[in-house]
Amino acid sequence: MSPCCIAGLIESESSSEGNGYMAQTIENLLRENLYGVFGEHDTQKRRNNIARLWAEDGVFVDHNFRYEGHSGIDRAVAGLVEKFPSFVFTERGELQAFNGVGKLDWGFGPAGEEAAITGIDVLVMKGDRIGALYTFVDAPKK
Repeated sequence: MSPCCIAGLIESESSSEGNGYMAQTIENLLRENLYGVFGEHDTQKRRNNIARLWAEDGVFVDHNFRYEGHSGIDRAVAGLVEKFPSFVFTERGELQAFNGVGKLDWGFGPAGEEAAITGIDVLVMKGDRIGALYTFVDAPKK
């Protein structure tokens, strides 16, 4: 029996109440982080959202650097907003979440246009907040 089938059997035999709540929390965190942190241009609103969504010792890791704590995360986003002031985030594909981990595919580009940059965020919860977010940027299309 394949691992997928085994996982399906285990899931169907166990209670899904805890997983449903956690998955919903992860979905909310992923979306609120995408739009309310990385997509927020107002500095004070962004900082308030970071404080609300992220663990104090949370880490954000992308292909360039590792940013630690609320001030490090804010610094990373401020640099992104400065470099791409007219870009917005959009969700692509289906969000997936289980056991305190979730992933969200996103696009980033001028509003109303095809995304210039695409990638995926992988979030790991710490309690009821974001403990770590790993961002993978897709290679440019040729």
